[in-house]
Amino acid sequence: MSTVEVAGGSLYYRTQGTGPALLLMGGGPSNADTLGPLASQLAEDHTVVSYDRRGYSRSRLDDPAGPAGIPAHADDARQLIAALGAGPVAVFGTSFGALIALELAATAPAAIAALIVHEPPLGQLLAGDDRQPFDLNLDTEKDAGAALNAIAASVGVSRGRSAGPAGPGSKPADVELFIGRDVPAIADYHLDLDRLRPLAERIIVAGSRGSRGFYPYQCAVQLARHLGPPLAELPGNHAGMIQHPAEFATGLRRLLCSLGSARNAATA
Repeated sequence: MSTVEVAGGSLYYRTQGTGPALLLMGGGPSNADTLGPLASQLAEDHTVVSYDRRGYSRSRLDDPAGPAGIPAHADDARQLIAALGAGPVAVFGTSFGALIALELAATAPAAIAALIVHEPPLGQLLAGDDRQPFDLNLDTEKDAGAALNAIAASVGVSRGRSAGPAGPGSKPADVELFIGRDVPAIADYHLDLDRLRPLAERIIVAGSRGSRGFYPYQCAVQLARHLGPPLAELPGNHAGMIQHPAEFATGLRRLLCSLGSARNAATA
């Protein structure tokens, strides 16, 4: 358990296991504890790193009320990877964490050796009515509140609840921070796909079999089409990594191995 200094605060993080470094980025108001069972499974052959995002749980902020868009979260992850001193690392990001991981890949590609993104709620990839959950250009405060509820539900948490698919370890204050600060950042976020395409051979986009037809899965389908490789499927639903960590870890390990094999073949 350690901390690393970042702009305007510090991040709490911890590592477990041995082997190549693997950074986990959870969804919703997750912290370093949320994906603990998944991390324990993957620690058999990886040095697994999990952390509290800025302002969450044990991570400190000089200005707790200050803004923190997805680029700021991605730069925090970049600084965490640099502090580990392990060179480029493998990254798994799910939901909100997947958006942060994608921004990290687009802005700091040298930090990432392999990337698996699971059901990122990337609304720019959808059109028409499919984008409505993330359309905050609304006329009334009531409508904006309804839209925020829809966004929060789509990434695994209900407003005003201290628990839910965000998983064990999520705290009421983290839920409030996520809803008040990070959900609007998700709605405002735009990924520069042109910067991401050159990294396509390092990236696998995944969805869960139980999520077919739902908003994050639809986003994952479209992102996979943009990047080229077909969509991979993992067990469970949007929260499968929490509800079925052993099965999810088996699928995730398989995808990481396939990316490693592809890199080895490319450099042979």
